[in-house]
Amino acid sequence: MTIKSIIRSPLLHFFILGGLVFGLYALMNPPGAQPPRDDVLRFSETEADRLADAFTAAWGRPPTEAEARGLVRDWAVEEAMVREALTLGLDQGDAIIRNRLRTKMEFLAEAPAAAMTPDDETLRAFYDDNRDRYARPAMLGFAQVLLPEDADAEEIDALRAALAQGADPSGVGQATMLPPSMDGMPVPAIERVFGGGFGAAVAALPPQLWSGPVTSGYGRHLVMVQTVQETAAPALDTVRDRVLADWRSEQARKMRAAYTDGLLRRYTLDLPGEDGEERP
Repeated sequence: MTIKSIIRSPLLHFFILGGLVFGLYALMNPPGAQPPRDDVLRFSETEADRLADAFTAAWGRPPTEAEARGLVRDWAVEEAMVREALTLGLDQGDAIIRNRLRTKMEFLAEAPAAAMTPDDETLRAFYDDNRDRYARPAMLGFAQVLLPEDADAEEIDALRAALAQGADPSGVGQATMLPPSMDGMPVPAIERVFGGGFGAAVAALPPQLWSGPVTSGYGRHLVMVQTVQETAAPALDTVRDRVLADWRSEQARKMRAAYTDGLLRRYTLDLPGEDGEERP
């Protein structure tokens, strides 16, 4: 049995008939000045398809007869509770509900951007304007020696001279778990390993010379830059999917901003303590 067949089932007809009876009773016995209630839960074929599709997407198969009845019952419980909550005004002043409604309106405003496909010229122009976003960071290969904490200027000069004459970096300086050399490491990764500022400082050093001290999160280092790969922007075709996604995100942001501005122009902002009216 499918969800659609439940629409034609006697059980569902019983619930609908019961709702009609209670609705008729409410019309014949109005509760004071309250507006008439709609007590019929109208389960449409569209709703049936939505529930069946959601179940199939989650479980990889259509629901059984028992599961279909459970889905219909859950839908009816949710619909009834939402109606009762609205009747009681529980949606008023609820920050979570207000934020959810705002999010849904923003989604509706920007949803068309997901289906937009720019021509090559437009995508190329967007890529050129945001080339730095897709550029590969500079990569450095370098050797380093961690200096003893109490090393003075004279000792540092002696270590630098020894390294310049070919001393093994792993055999001088302070013992450490850090590798004596790094090969082709992106500057952001260097920052993460050694601490903020170290990568940028190393990138500014002259190549093939022992320089420093350069301070990291571990202490002071003597460093020799061995290889440098400058920042490079990839070809558009190699990052086209990413650029397209970013272009659509930008269009969605513009659509949301335009919708918000147009919406606010329809309202007048009345601020407390002010005589005049002001538009947002």
